[in-house]
Amino acid sequence: MLQIHIYRHDSLYYMTDADTYYRFKVATEGRWINYIFFNILTRLSGEMLSIFIVCSFGYFIFTALCQWSKDHYYSLMVSLFFIQFPPLYNAILWPATSAPALAVLLLAVFLQKKLNLFLYFVLFGILFFGTISNYYYLLPLLFLRYFLDQSSQQNVVFFVYKLIPAWAAGFVSGYVVAQVIVYMDFGHFITIAGWRAPHYIHSFHDLGENIQRSVHFLKEHIKLVFSHHWFIILFLFSFAVSITGRRKDILFLPLTLFFLILIVHYAVIIPIGIDIAPRTAISTWIGIFGMSFFIPFVKKWQIYVLVPVIVLLTFTLYLDNHHNLQWYRTITNTYYDRLLSESPNSPAQYKGIILYASDTDIKKRNQLIAKIHHISAGNTLENLDAFGRWVPVAREAGFKTVMNCNGEKGRNVLWHPQENATDICKRVSQMVLAAKNMPNSDLSFYHIVGEYNGKLIIAFNKHWDHR
Repeated sequence: MLQIHIYRHDSLYYMTDADTYYRFKVATEGRWINYIFFNILTRLSGEMLSIFIVCSFGYFIFTALCQWSKDHYYSLMVSLFFIQFPPLYNAILWPATSAPALAVLLLAVFLQKKLNLFLYFVLFGILFFGTISNYYYLLPLLFLRYFLDQSSQQNVVFFVYKLIPAWAAGFVSGYVVAQVIVYMDFGHFITIAGWRAPHYIHSFHDLGENIQRSVHFLKEHIKLVFSHHWFIILFLFSFAVSITGRRKDILFLPLTLFFLILIVHYAVIIPIGIDIAPRTAISTWIGIFGMSFFIPFVKKWQIYVLVPVIVLLTFTLYLDNHHNLQWYRTITNTYYDRLLSESPNSPAQYKGIILYASDTDIKKRNQLIAKIHHISAGNTLENLDAFGRWVPVAREAGFKTVMNCNGEKGRNVLWHPQENATDICKRVSQMVLAAKNMPNSDLSFYHIVGEYNGKLIIAFNKHWDHR
């Protein structure tokens, strides 16, 4: 984790300034808190923020479970398992983006007993919608403790008439406030970005399609949770152990809550029908494994039985995450190190850089690097097989702007100064074709084509000798 220093393409670190971020992100996602703290977040190291993200999430789980299980040792073991959930290791690849949400989650732990229930959820609904709303769905875990000291009837009343309405009110409040903030500045409400593939409802047929889309994503993400098929056996075994001897009201009400946490992310997006990436599915993982390992007044025999299961699950996910991060680190660092060592001059001396390659070329180069280093990425980590995913390499190296040419077709980076990419790429394409007709004994990673208007032009060298 600490060897990664190149992050995802739209990380805050690669935005030109706060105003650029505001125009492209607040208007489409409503993350106004990230905008307010932009200048602070972009000055903090990604490595430090990554550690903060993992530790904050672990502390949240530990606190919620400790209040419920009444056993510190068991809570520690489970929280060490939960911090291996893959969506968390997708989040650290956007460290400056994710850190504010985890800071809010940490604040939620400290204020859980200090505020009125409805005020608490409204406040944190507003705060989470100013950062990343997915983590808001986890807050009811902190209130499982209310079920321990009350009668069955009181628990039902608390669950139906207080906890669930407060949870819903907080979500609505956060959504409305984010919309109002965007409308006040842009004159329109949050506009969903095209890459999220929104599908708005105009008829009952659209509603049916969106429900099918949400069910599809839910099924796909559950498959990812159980991508190691033997996890299903351990889940069912652990579930059987966890429900043994439990009072009915502290069995069915918490299980209902975990089920709601599992499906809420897929239910709330039905009106807009957007794609749901696996990296946002943290509540899916919590909803599933919370059913098995969140045990009230956990008994010693349950701990002795479940801890070996927890260790096995933890170690398996740890290896998955380790391999994923190793793959990401190796791919990005190879591109970065080669770019710095093979650039004729310091990146700061150029106005920018132009990569002459197709997305297919980038995918093939990624596969070659992975093959050389005997590494691979799992299915829970997004790939790097596109120009946009290569951009952070150039930005981290110090190039001011990045452009892509694929033949005479050109692409700018959305949040960089926009230039006439087509005209530039016509000229660049001619330079590349001329270079191909010249004898080439170069065995470097990149082929240095030349310069155009102060920009360095590079392509992937097909004759690269990786030895």
